[in-house]
Amino acid sequence: MEGSTDDGLSRDATGDHVADLADHRLVRTDLEGQAGTRLEPTPAPFDVRRVEHPLGVVLILGGELDLATAPVLQEKLDRAKRGRGAVVIDLSGLRFIDASGLHMLVRAERQLRASGGQLVLVRGPRAVRRVFELTGLDRHFALCDSPTAGLQTALERRVGSRRIPKPAANRQTALGGVMWS
Repeated sequence: MEGSTDDGLSRDATGDHVADLADHRLVRTDLEGQAGTRLEPTPAPFDVRRVEHPLGVVLILGGELDLATAPVLQEKLDRAKRGRGAVVIDLSGLRFIDASGLHMLVRAERQLRASGGQLVLVRGPRAVRRVFELTGLDRHFALCDSPTAGLQTALERRVGSRRIPKPAANRQTALGGVMWS
């Protein structure tokens, strides 16, 4: 043990423990850790995983989507938008999203729609869903419960937008001299 011997205590070099000189018992000085009041460790960094699928691309997000981490997602979105297919963004691993993240998603959805693509979101945990509800964006986006459901929704929307309108029930067409209704 090194350090001061004030009040009959001696600190170790790191300052994490103090020895009582009377009985040489080590005592932790990290009272926040002992009391469980220490702040949580820094959360895991923001993560984006990309999964290729024949119907499109799935981006699986984890961590916190905010002003500091938005550029990471923007880079992945830019690559995903080049495919002209569906882009499904799985929000289920997010712990937090702020206005910059919402803005990025709205912008990506508009760009994809303009180029013939689609953006579908997989619902996030309650805290993330609440942000979408408060801003009204839960009514703006196509939301699903899983990446598979997201790809299915994108496929249905794409097929639905290409359907040929059915003729009216009272319209008749001539085919080979015969009138069909």
